Amino acid sequence: MARKKNREGVGDSIDLSRKKVKEFDIDTNIKVAYKTGKIVYGKNQVLREMRKGSFKMILIANNCPKELEDQLNYYNKLSGNKLFFYKYGGSSYDLGLACAKPYWISVLGVINPGDSDLLTLKSKSN
Repeated sequence: MARKKNREGVGDSIDLSRKKVKEFDIDTNIKVAYKTGKIVYGKNQVLREMRKGSFKMILIANNCPKELEDQLNYYNKLSGNKLFFYKYGGSSYDLGLACAKPYWISVLGVINPGDSDLLTLKSKSN
């Protein structure tokens, strides 16, 4: 690391201009939550668990059917708008790959995020 020198030639501080800023990777966090936490995916399973009110957040694929989004919003209104919805930037195929599944997943419910930082998306979107 390069050190800045003061007038006497002795290094007194560290140059932080080269330090890389770590960006939030949602795919990695989804994988971590899938392995260490509790995640439910699929239309029927998510709607069933929504009735119980056990989710902390819902991830919706970019190409999720409008009818499913309307149904999710309806259940959320019935429960008092408690859930946080996050619109995933990729398609349902990309969301399936983020969960390490070889099929399409249009909606994903997070019951327990485990060791992931998925719930920090709530503060970033506000």
